Amino acid sequence: MMKRIFCGAALLVLAGTFSTLQAQEEVFQRGIEFGIGGRALGMGGAYLGVSDDYSAAYWNPAALTQIRRIEGFATLSHAQRKDDITYGTYGAPDKASFTRFNSLGLAYPIPTYRGSLVFSLGYHRVRPYDSNFSFSWFNGTPLDSLSQRWSELEEGSLNNWTFAMGTEVAPNLSLGLALNAWSGQNDYQFSFVEKDVLDLFYLNEFRHDDNLLSEYSGWNFKLAAMYHPSSLLRLGVTLGTPTTFKVKDSWQVSEETIEELDNGELDRTTYNDNGEFTYKIRSPFSLSAGGAVNFANMLVSGSAELNDWSQIRYTTEPPIEGLSKSEANDELVRNYRETLRLRLGAEFTIPLIDLQVRAGAFRDPSPLANMPSDADREFYTAGLGIFLDKQVRLDLAVVTGTWREYKDPLKDFGTNEDYDNDGKIDDDRDVIPVSEKIRLNQAYVTLAFRF
Repeated sequence: MMKRIFCGAALLVLAGTFSTLQAQEEVFQRGIEFGIGGRALGMGGAYLGVSDDYSAAYWNPAALTQIRRIEGFATLSHAQRKDDITYGTYGAPDKASFTRFNSLGLAYPIPTYRGSLVFSLGYHRVRPYDSNFSFSWFNGTPLDSLSQRWSELEEGSLNNWTFAMGTEVAPNLSLGLALNAWSGQNDYQFSFVEKDVLDLFYLNEFRHDDNLLSEYSGWNFKLAAMYHPSSLLRLGVTLGTPTTFKVKDSWQVSEETIEELDNGELDRTTYNDNGEFTYKIRSPFSLSAGGAVNFANMLVSGSAELNDWSQIRYTTEPPIEGLSKSEANDELVRNYRETLRLRLGAEFTIPLIDLQVRAGAFRDPSPLANMPSDADREFYTAGLGIFLDKQVRLDLAVVTGTWREYKDPLKDFGTNEDYDNDGKIDDDRDVIPVSEKIRLNQAYVTLAFRF
């Protein structure tokens, strides 16, 4: 009886848990890497060929040579995430908001007889992991008349300290280098509660809680170049070397079952487990190229970033029970694909009033192979640049986008009863995949000041 009561919901819940835990093994795929700086993000992140402020340390270190005075730079971000969950014909919304620092840095030009030499140091919150998932309903089928609620909360980010430099090696050519020291953590919490509110079964309540804290560390280089063939055109290219991350996972699992005995008393049964696992995983190379054209107060820019995620590799034994390193790497090759991130932006400077108006778009394809097209994340951006005086600029940006995420319980937690004799999934299965339509709205405020 107990198995029948909890089977349908438990499979669905475990699928949600497994989807998140499994994805955390690929640290590069959690969250979304938008970039830094209000001006850049107002232009859709199409900043590789622009980068004439401190944020060049992130976008294109070679462009630091355009900075002629000491510059301080700070950005604050606010995100609102709406999650519309669909389970069969049933739907439910969920919302969450997060306010964080996006970046903080300083660029310092060195006096030279000719050309330019600029150094910078800064902190960037590159990939936020903040997300939410909350869903509750009354399962009113004859054998499953239960109140059920499950939720996920994910907080944290992947960050880096960046030491960068740019130098002008020819009148129209600059080269740059950035050393990125990566760190961060991802705190994932999951809970599921099931109650027999109609008092139909001898089990009154079941609760399951998971917590996974992942801590990251690693480093890599970014090589960069910027070419000015004319005063109107700038071209940039960057190459990010692979990053080998050391990941420490600390996990905890707890369960509690409340059962009514024949004498009317309640019996509580609990289960607790915890542990740690450390492993290493390496990212692929990342190649970016872009350009910007400036004419008649209008700046138009675009960029593309190539990542072959199928080249992700575990360099130690993986955190997947029952799989060797070679087997886990083979899974990565088959489950991930090459992607091309595309960015487009524009900025118009209104004469006389020192106001810049910006707009842009950003497309970030899903790195997972064989995903529906609506799993690709698409964003639209807008922004304003306000010169408070000759030394201080305030940049405002908003970013909005939607995409879908999918979870299939039987893909990861199916049992023998869920399959036909030929080994295929039974079309009459009771467990229904979950679809999430996610809308993310973000706002950025940057203050840049030069001495």
